[in-house]
Amino acid sequence: MPTDQIIKQVMSEFKQIDKDRLCKLSDDMYKEMEKGLSGKKSSLLMIPTYIHRLPSGSEAGNFLALDFGGSTFRVILVKLIANDSPVIKSTTIIMDNKMKSVAGEELFDHLAQCVADFVKKESLEHTEIPLGFTFSFPMQQSSLCYGTLVRWTKGFKNANVVDENVAELLNRALSKNEVTKKIKVVALANDTAGTLVAGCSKYANCHAGVILGTGTNAAYSEKVSNVSSLAGCSEKMVVINMEWGNFGEMGHLADLLTDYDKQLDAASNNPGNQLYEKMISGLYIGEISRLALLSRAEAKVIFSDDIPDLLFKENSLDGAAVSDCISSENGVKAVFPTASPSDVVAVQEVCIAVSDRAAKLAAAGIYAIWLKRDKDEFTVAVDGSVFLKHATFSKVMRSTLQELGCSVSLEVASDGSGLGSALIASIA
Repeated sequence: MPTDQIIKQVMSEFKQIDKDRLCKLSDDMYKEMEKGLSGKKSSLLMIPTYIHRLPSGSEAGNFLALDFGGSTFRVILVKLIANDSPVIKSTTIIMDNKMKSVAGEELFDHLAQCVADFVKKESLEHTEIPLGFTFSFPMQQSSLCYGTLVRWTKGFKNANVVDENVAELLNRALSKNEVTKKIKVVALANDTAGTLVAGCSKYANCHAGVILGTGTNAAYSEKVSNVSSLAGCSEKMVVINMEWGNFGEMGHLADLLTDYDKQLDAASNNPGNQLYEKMISGLYIGEISRLALLSRAEAKVIFSDDIPDLLFKENSLDGAAVSDCISSENGVKAVFPTASPSDVVAVQEVCIAVSDRAAKLAAAGIYAIWLKRDKDEFTVAVDGSVFLKHATFSKVMRSTLQELGCSVSLEVASDGSGLGSALIASIA
């Protein structure tokens, strides 16, 4: 198929989202934010995190953080030095897929053992150290150290965790381990709140945090007076965890869903939920691209001689591979060695279409936060592999925000979820 026809076909399936449609999406999300804050039914949970103040820079001491919420998790030791840069040590553990479905107690025992292994390596066993627990799943909090899991996402389905206080589950596991029995969870946050707090330690006008990695979410600072569940609270500010990945549950994204989005959703652990996340995050953009490429291959539009086995394997194409394909012909060849010149064009066009759509949708979400904050200028701290490593994602996001007239600055929050969680523990 000629190159121009390939491009035209891809564009017809992955509808080009113009400025008016993005503004409509942002307005819909803004309204969902308002409903969530007022206690009305909304696709956005708008959860108060009970973080009422932000770091001043005078915090000091040793703090641990456990950053748990995706394909990897980390244990971090942060030595805070008043009015100076922190000293950070960490270890990263790959999450074995089988751990995503074991009983909840076994999962938390595994997390506690990883903390034990790390503190032994740092010669801090049997030491009393406050721990900030970054738990990056939908969570309903009633205090800084009490939060129940609303539902699992990102492929996790461990039993006996939903509706339980995850801080207590981890404390229970830590107390059973001789090495960690003096370590206690003092603060509970998700990665997005942690990213916001970490951003605040670096950027004076930081009022939002966004994660764009395996999953996606956003948090921002809100007036307590706007949060119905905090009526009577004497604090002025609270960080709100939006859980924006579930936007679309009320049909706001229906016209943008392709057949591939619908296939992915139907095959997922949570059909009908997390639709916004499924169109944006690294866990899903590879699978959407795979489904689109497989459809073309089966129609003999590409790979007409021999369809690569990779395309028949669910979740075989990840966000990193999508980025590599966009970057160069060699990137496509590394993933699909038998690709012809026209196959290379088709693969790149599909990956670009899926990625650009994701970046524009993410930008529209930030635009909604900007509207909610009365269109003031502020910094958004961003973390996550898709934003940091994808070939074009951050560039498209920035250009989209500029097109929308949104006066925010996107800045990288290096080690946001780890450092942020430790900082939250330091002000608990």
